[in-house]
Amino acid sequence: MKRSKILALLLAVLLVVGTFAACGESGNSSSAASTASKADASSAANDTSTPAEEESSEPAADGTSTSSTGDHVLNMNATMEPTSLNTITSTYSIEFSMHKHLFENLYMLDDNDEPQPAAAETVDISEDQKVYTFHLRDDGKWTNGEPVTAKDFEFAWQQVLNPDNAADYAYFLYDTLGIVNAKEFYEGSASWEDVGVKVIDDLTLEVTLKNPIPYAPFLFTFGTLAPINEKFYTEVGADMYATEAENFCTNGAFKLTEWKHDSQIVMEKNADFHRASEIEVDKINWKIITDPQAAFTEFMSGGLDVVNLSTGELITQAENQDIEVLSYADGSAFYIYFNHSHEYLKNANLRKALALGFDKEGMVNSVYQNGNKPMTSFTCPEVKGSDGKSFAESLNTWNGGELTPKNGDVEAAKGYLETALQELGCTVEDLSASLSIDCGDSSNAINEAAFYQEQWRQNLGIEVTVNSMQTKQGSENRKNGNYVMSLTGWGPDYNDPMTFLDLWVSTGGNNQTFYASEAYDKLIADAAVETDLEKRQEMFYEVEKLIVEDLPVAPSYWRFPSYAVNNDKIASGVHRSTFQDINVVNVKFN
Repeated sequence: MKRSKILALLLAVLLVVGTFAACGESGNSSSAASTASKADASSAANDTSTPAEEESSEPAADGTSTSSTGDHVLNMNATMEPTSLNTITSTYSIEFSMHKHLFENLYMLDDNDEPQPAAAETVDISEDQKVYTFHLRDDGKWTNGEPVTAKDFEFAWQQVLNPDNAADYAYFLYDTLGIVNAKEFYEGSASWEDVGVKVIDDLTLEVTLKNPIPYAPFLFTFGTLAPINEKFYTEVGADMYATEAENFCTNGAFKLTEWKHDSQIVMEKNADFHRASEIEVDKINWKIITDPQAAFTEFMSGGLDVVNLSTGELITQAENQDIEVLSYADGSAFYIYFNHSHEYLKNANLRKALALGFDKEGMVNSVYQNGNKPMTSFTCPEVKGSDGKSFAESLNTWNGGELTPKNGDVEAAKGYLETALQELGCTVEDLSASLSIDCGDSSNAINEAAFYQEQWRQNLGIEVTVNSMQTKQGSENRKNGNYVMSLTGWGPDYNDPMTFLDLWVSTGGNNQTFYASEAYDKLIADAAVETDLEKRQEMFYEVEKLIVEDLPVAPSYWRFPSYAVNNDKIASGVHRSTFQDINVVNVKFN
């Protein structure tokens, strides 16, 4: 980045920025979902009053000093206040990105997105690929000084499977990974001793799966499977664990030393981490700035080293100032949640009318004006199928074309609406009085919701109310069923179509649509145990057809984010990919 030119143009940019309202923008997908652009965050999150280089000298709860010992400081943008940094309950992509910096799993993804042994030094895999024996490093250490042991993984996973903790990703252990008797324990029909997680000794953990999974090493990298130091967790208390800076105890490359809610999260290099000598980053300041224009201004002033360019307008501003614009496919899919328990949305024909009653490509072009692409099926194009090719492209070939039109189909939508009104015994005025759509408090989220609102008004005559709110509120509303429609999204957790397609299983922890289909559940259950990969892929094709027919959600767009990096400071670039939204552990400096 040409810093001299940026500084010279800063005043001009500030004049432009003055015309924008300070709305929040997240653009975070969830690995569990993002909101709409998962675009929701606290309205106070654009407070960047804390100086970027300010040092804290207060001791952390575990007794370690929180002062930075080096000069390599990265200033990053967190586009929303995390709803949780507790690995048991986290669901948003920004939260999982932070976990990659704070915790070390048994496996971790490298800069090629390949799983490598990490907290485990070596791994033995049985011939039938059902039993994984992890031999932990003998130099793993927690920030409270205790050694990392096999018990820390067992304890963490037991908490995820404890229904009292309401972990959305509990199913990841019992369905996705398929640990023996994990579901039975979760449902209360088996004891922990029956579960396929066994501590052999301090440095040996044995995990037994119900079925062989070729991509199991990838699954072990997932944030929900991070370890937890039981002693620290117990001392702090389950309710307070990971809620404030002093309530963190981590084993990864960094330790969390400051959390000013809605403002800033600070991480400092963990000197006791076994790879500390390889890591150049001494400190990461995650500035919580929800408005994309405000974040770009902060980048221009030198206050951020990486910034998302979430709209065409921001991309143009960057290009006009000779800033290199980078992009990548993050794999996130964004859509409209339908509450299937709602008196009107329980009707499939009304859902079809709404899903076909807006132009997805038109929304992308008018609201985002960037590389985002309209969804024509559910699984993102970056996820591979059994043949190693894009599953979405293979699906189109199998189907003889796209499953759902990128521009909608207004005439078909009108026909579905007419049928729905007859079936429901209501009028368009009744629908207008009842239908609403929740969105985040960012400018992008509000504009996106307004686009749907206007399309439904013009094309179907339905007046839909837009409800803008913060991320946490939108998330809670979906969990509690306190919504009609809601903008949200999903980012893939691993490289297999199942990462998208098991979302709408009736008992799934991330299915908050109240959609339930025996046919859907059976297809997913059969695919989970099918060893013939071609047959398994055919099952996934049928699942995709069911999504389009039943519409648990209305697909909208796949995200292709653009961003800029301070190249004067960062020599290596930053790792951004479909499976790692952002990872700066291995950043190298000029």
